[in-house]
This record gives sequence, C-alpha cells and structure tokens, in this order.
Amino acid sequence: MGNADIIKKINNGDLFVLTREEMALILPWLRETLTAQDRKEENADLCQLFSKVLRLSNDLYGTEPFNRETCICHG
Repeated sequence: MGNADIIKKINNGDLFVLTREEMALILPWLRETLTAQDRKEENADLCQLFSKVLRLSNDLYGTEPFNRETCICHG
C-alpha cells in the first residue's frame, strides 16, 4: 500500500494512524481519564473501542494491555 492509498483510506475514514510516540503520550491520559469514571452501561460502546485501542497498541507497540481495571462499563 503506497502513501497515496494510505492517505485515501485516512480521508475516507477507513484508517487512523498514531505513531508509537503518540500512543505513549495518549494512552496514560486515556487510562487515567476513562477509568476514573464510574462503570456505566451506556459506556459499553466506548468500552469496546477503548479495549480495541489498548489491545491493538499492545500488539503493535508492547504497551500495557486491556484488563479488567481498564473496563469502563458493566460488562
């Protein structure tokens, strides 16, 4: 996949790219901000997205994985 294809996917909303350094900056903030909330049923979709981000970052960059403490819903 060339740069033009990547840019097209990003512009179409099919792809979002963060570097290792960007993930290292944002993940601690996400963990602190989101996990400080009370667990709520209405957070189910957000929790699934947060889980996906944490799992993918763990797979790609070796960051701390998703675990029960980072769950933000009753699920």
